[in-house]
Amino acid sequence: MADDAAADGQLLIDSSGIGSPGAGPAGTGAVPVGSEGRRPGRTWSLKAEWSRAFALMLVALLLGALATIVGVRAVADQIEETAARLHRESETVADLRSALDAHEQAGHRLLSSAQADRSAYRQQQQDVTRRFEDAILLLPAERDMRASASRARDEWQDGLAEHGLWGSQVESLTGDRVADSPGLAASGAGVRTLLDRIQRSALESMDSGLAYGAELQQIVIAARSALFGLAAAGVVYFRARIVKFLIRPVEALRHGVLRLQSGDYSHRIDVVRRDELGELADAFNSMAAAVHDSHLALTHRATHDPLTGLANRAALTERLAATFQPGTDRRSRHEGLLIIDVDDFKDVNDSLGHEGGDALLVQLAGRLQGCVRSHDLAARLGGDEFAIVVSDDADGSVTAGIAERIHDTLRAPFSVGEVRLKVSVSMGAAQRRPETGDPAELLRQADFAMYTAKQNGKGRYQRFDAAGYDRMTHRAALRADLAAAVTQRQLRLEYQPVADLRTGEILGVEALVRWDHPTLGLLEPGEFIPLAEETGDIEAIGCWVLSTASRQAARWRDSMAHCHDLWVSINLSTLQLPSPRNLAAIENILRDPGAQADKVVLEVTETALASSVDGGITALNRLKGFGVRIAIDDFGTGYSSLSALAELPADILKIDRSFLSGSSADAPSAAMLEGILGLARRLNLDAIAEGIEDPAQLALVRGLGCRLGQGYLLSRPAPAALIEALLAAGARLQPPAGADTPDS
Repeated sequence: MADDAAADGQLLIDSSGIGSPGAGPAGTGAVPVGSEGRRPGRTWSLKAEWSRAFALMLVALLLGALATIVGVRAVADQIEETAARLHRESETVADLRSALDAHEQAGHRLLSSAQADRSAYRQQQQDVTRRFEDAILLLPAERDMRASASRARDEWQDGLAEHGLWGSQVESLTGDRVADSPGLAASGAGVRTLLDRIQRSALESMDSGLAYGAELQQIVIAARSALFGLAAAGVVYFRARIVKFLIRPVEALRHGVLRLQSGDYSHRIDVVRRDELGELADAFNSMAAAVHDSHLALTHRATHDPLTGLANRAALTERLAATFQPGTDRRSRHEGLLIIDVDDFKDVNDSLGHEGGDALLVQLAGRLQGCVRSHDLAARLGGDEFAIVVSDDADGSVTAGIAERIHDTLRAPFSVGEVRLKVSVSMGAAQRRPETGDPAELLRQADFAMYTAKQNGKGRYQRFDAAGYDRMTHRAALRADLAAAVTQRQLRLEYQPVADLRTGEILGVEALVRWDHPTLGLLEPGEFIPLAEETGDIEAIGCWVLSTASRQAARWRDSMAHCHDLWVSINLSTLQLPSPRNLAAIENILRDPGAQADKVVLEVTETALASSVDGGITALNRLKGFGVRIAIDDFGTGYSSLSALAELPADILKIDRSFLSGSSADAPSAAMLEGILGLARRLNLDAIAEGIEDPAQLALVRGLGCRLGQGYLLSRPAPAALIEALLAAGARLQPPAGADTPDS
């Protein structure tokens, strides 16, 4: 059970001490995580437990060592004592035997000769007697060694007495007693037999002592083995407890930390024992709970809008990204996206302040939330822009239904303080298609649809238009590339001649800019000039065209005498006149003698002048100071009044091609054309008819007295080399023979 619990990250801590029963998950000391009230204080100490355990193990080891030392000492003493005793006994018996042998030899000499030294014999006899007494005292009583020594003494004395050799008998010994020598020898042999028995008993005693030493050694070995076995058992037991109550809890803590590091802030450790690790587990659980709460708060803050409580852009992007992951179900792949923007929200902020605007957004968020289903997602993207992710909407009908409900719920006015407001929103919707690459693309499509709805009148719902989006992305790509058009020399000029309609003589040329795009090929002005006006690149383009065209015309005039009066007209953008910086750049170009400003015609559209009459007139007057002439381009399509026209410093009126689009029998067009030509004559202005594309149009303007004209019927725009060839040849522009329609 402890293994399973530890594997699950539980911290099992016994509260009853070493070897106490009932430890484990079901123990009575368990303190469940998250229990109410204050947890009890420490009831056990790992330090005390393991200090006691190691103290017991140390005592066992010391006892084993002590037993070993005492036992070995006892065995050694036993062996040493046995050896010493054997040595003493053997030496005593050996000395006694040597003394007996010497005394017996002396006795044999006395028996064979009366002349032997009787006093030395008696002294020797006393020495042997003393040795017997010492042996009797020295030899142990075991194995009859002492008794044998006593019998040997008695037999020795009796043998000597029998042959007259004991004590004072020696003094009375006379005659030749050689015949008694065998009896004396036999008596000595018996004594020696007893002495041999004593030596055998001593050896047997030594064997017994050695056997006892061996037994004592076995006892020491057994005691040592028992103590070391007990120590080994203690090591195994305490190792198991260390694993159970120290290693596994530490592993549980480490596992918990790893779970925290991996983002699993809900993991907790079960605490069932109150010790240092239990307190550490408590601290971990408290930390994990705090981190979990902080994580939830931070996650909510990171994924929700603090003002409205709706999901924010990050949560919406994450929701969309999940549907683009491989393996998502079919319903997720059919999601729709609705972008919602409050119309004229700036007016609300201006009138009610930002606090009032925030209050309105909170109310609006509540209404939007009420219009969606439970599995849809309403989010605030920022400012006054909201979004709704619509689940399981293959054909867009659900998204359209939600948009309709939103319009319905917004019909009721909002109350901000004491002010009641009517609010409308513009909504754009996009459905995820198989070719939709990622969430960002879906967001761009819905955003584009929303801006389309705003442009079409606000308060509207607009579905994504792929064709319009493609046009927008095409314009965006051109906008990005336009900045490099001048610096990388991608622009080129073509020139369209302006001819005398009576003679066909080329009197001037109009410079027309082209963009040689590196991937899209040659682009006409209408495809990029409006973009250049939006981006501000028109200033660089306009100055380049003016400088290039004026110098090109000057080279033609200098190289061909019959082109001495050739002029060149250059179009000025709507934004070039009001810009002081751009006006100064134009003046710098015209100030250069190489430009020959008196042969330059600057064309300005009537619409541009109508939108900025005062600024335009001031700028044109400054430019006329350099000798240039001013032409009003596309005349007749703007809204300038006759009084404003009279004040313009104009020299030429260029009649818009729309007045030539009808046939010569079109009385209203002919009448308007005739009126414009009459106005030009009365104001002493030259008139140029643009867009002459068929002989009927040429005949019409000739018949009305228009002297100058240009158009495809006379000449298409052409590169400088071709125009130079026409000028060098002195060519006169006449309509081709039999031409009925324009050469398109």
